[in-house]
Amino acid sequence: MKRNQMKKGAALALALAMGMSMMTGCGSKQSAPDAPAGETQAGESKETKGAESNKDAVTIQWWSPNWDEPESREMVAEFEAEHPDIKVELVITDWDTYKSKITTAISAGNAPELFTILLTDVVPFADKELLEPLDELGGNAGVDFGDILKPALDIVSTNGKAYGVPFRYDGSGIYYNVDMLAAAGYDSFPETWDEMVAMSEKLAVDGKYAFAWPLGNQANAVTRLVQQVYTYGGDVMDESGEKCLLNSDAGKKALGNIVDSIQQGYASKSSSEYDNTKMRELFGQGQLAFNFTGPFDVDTLKTDYPELNFKTAVIPGDGGMGVTTANGWCVAMAANSKHKEEAAQFLAYITNPENQARLTDSFPASKTAMEYEQFSSEYLKPFADQLDNSKPEPTYSRWAEMEPIIYNYIQGAVAGNMTVDEACEGMAKDVDALLAY
Repeated sequence: MKRNQMKKGAALALALAMGMSMMTGCGSKQSAPDAPAGETQAGESKETKGAESNKDAVTIQWWSPNWDEPESREMVAEFEAEHPDIKVELVITDWDTYKSKITTAISAGNAPELFTILLTDVVPFADKELLEPLDELGGNAGVDFGDILKPALDIVSTNGKAYGVPFRYDGSGIYYNVDMLAAAGYDSFPETWDEMVAMSEKLAVDGKYAFAWPLGNQANAVTRLVQQVYTYGGDVMDESGEKCLLNSDAGKKALGNIVDSIQQGYASKSSSEYDNTKMRELFGQGQLAFNFTGPFDVDTLKTDYPELNFKTAVIPGDGGMGVTTANGWCVAMAANSKHKEEAAQFLAYITNPENQARLTDSFPASKTAMEYEQFSSEYLKPFADQLDNSKPEPTYSRWAEMEPIIYNYIQGAVAGNMTVDEACEGMAKDVDALLAY
């Protein structure tokens, strides 16, 4: 849940800033007098009109995703009111294009000072010397790295330096329809995968399915496979990062679970057309008895499906709790930023504990913020428990090239064009060949 309430002082600052500035609207680019910051589409550059009130102000740019847009606008206005010598140009990105646009901008030397990216995007950028290390710069500006959850900080660190400040860290869990499980004779969610399969066979009746896989989306599909691989004690690559291990017993068991569930009819046969969003809709509509997804869906389900009687649980695995992949979001700084100290001040502001709580629908990466009441509900507790058995999503430097290879073989096995063994051997062979060059 995003906390939109502001303290009285912040609200006063926001009102003052709103009276001093205007913002260019996303997409339509029409002026919005009630918006406190300059906003453009990603890749464009346009100074806020508020900057005209102080021509000597330093202008920095922050690229923030559209799902954080309301909070981002608030924070820009609040910060500008407290720092009249710094103007923040807000640029709104989206899930489909944010990474490619940031990659292009950084590579062309045209990057914004700050941008919000996935934790797992950081190291590949940092390895190419495209990001600014933030330990000293951020620390001097007020970032408390000791308050950041260590697993999240580890993901954005390489060679002993942190290249991002995490503000969100979460993994998957289970949402289940209490009424559908009760009709099948269950009053709680099973703890092991085998028990879940036995229950699923009872739930797949009357044109409905126990669950589905998000195989219509490359990133979603590969993430689910990797979670299964981790659950059975396997890994994607060996320690050297040079040999693919997806043809291991763990890899074959993981892909086998996906293929078997669809072929045997208790997971949706239309899984190859679904992404995580579609699966949430089907679960909300009562077409799926349970769903694998993150804690960010709690409020959406409550709002969109008020009659839905659901609870949450940890992911079942091999004899107990399964493994989830964990990821999140952070703010990073381009190495070629022109105004690093000013950007660091804003970075410290938007990633402080209170603002982390405002920016996340799931869990913050701040230990202090994790103690806030909003993150202790009965719905969120299983997700917090699940993080105790989590591993970071892959951060290999060539993961963007490896992922489509793995995805193609998943699709081939699910379609029946090859056996599970053939698919696992094929993906391992092709990934090894890719990395050999």
